[in-house]
Amino acid sequence: MTEILMNMCEGLGYSRLSPQEQQAYKILLKAFASMSTSFDSSPIAKNVDLMKVLQVVLGDNPNVVYFNKTEIKISSSLLGKQIRLMGCPSKSQILKMNAELESKANAIISTIRGGDEYSQLIKLYEYLQNNMKYDEQELQEILKRGSGIRQNSHNAYGALINGLAVCDGFSGAFALLAQRLGYKCMFVSGRSTNRLMGAVDHIWNIVKVNNRCYHLDVTWDTTLGRQGKDLSYEYFALTDEEIASDHDWDINTTPACSYNDFSFFLRNGLYANSTGQLRDMFKTSSKNRRLPIRVKLSYNISLPPNADEYLCQMALEEAVKTGTSAQLEYTWNEHTRCFFARFVS
Repeated sequence: MTEILMNMCEGLGYSRLSPQEQQAYKILLKAFASMSTSFDSSPIAKNVDLMKVLQVVLGDNPNVVYFNKTEIKISSSLLGKQIRLMGCPSKSQILKMNAELESKANAIISTIRGGDEYSQLIKLYEYLQNNMKYDEQELQEILKRGSGIRQNSHNAYGALINGLAVCDGFSGAFALLAQRLGYKCMFVSGRSTNRLMGAVDHIWNIVKVNNRCYHLDVTWDTTLGRQGKDLSYEYFALTDEEIASDHDWDINTTPACSYNDFSFFLRNGLYANSTGQLRDMFKTSSKNRRLPIRVKLSYNISLPPNADEYLCQMALEEAVKTGTSAQLEYTWNEHTRCFFARFVS
């Protein structure tokens, strides 16, 4: 058996489960470690949400990629209750997939190691944005049929080998690579509201660094925040309070995320606590028009209903003060309170 399966463990998500859920977790873990295509679930208590536990196991062990987690069948017989995992290839094919994933993960990690924790996680976040695309077709199939057509778009293999994934594939890729860098990482399963699709089921990550935990949603930054070649950091290392503006989950199932010291905006002097600071940031950005404007606004700054137009106008006013006229392409995320703009000719 390859190393990637031998490294399965009880991780960050396991500690948040009830004793009955932990028992179910261990049963699933044992089945996955042996690459089982079916197993007896009779010992699992009836009141345990099996799909919830499944997501926790896979969040702690994103290297498990051999079955279709969107299509799991349960059957009962005199022999007990059986869980059947669908879409499983032969064991030789599973081992080949594991080896491919192992090789790819090692190659990526070799380019990320070095530097402090913040630098490593930023480089990982940027790698995923630059090398993965969201599988829109898979999303539409799920919305239409209730199940997808590309099972690997839901795991780290599809994300890292095929470069194509939906949210659980993005989260699986991040968790796998973060764990290889030495960080504990888990899935958060809930719902998120965005300007394109409204409220949808969604999965993102929590990573633990030096006993502090942070939310990260690389899916939304890749699909919603990114502007052309410019990367997005709006959902990088958020607190519970920050991400709760457009994400909803059972907070009792996750460790507290109460620190914002890994915020991209704080680290780069792009977090405005007052209108004066905001104008200064716009003025500074105007002096190098080749770079985009990125700012995050604290709730100390009150905004009118047309916040996006208001901020754009303010940025243009500060640009004029530097002696240049300009036009801006811009976006405003009212949930993250992040403003992005780029000068155009």
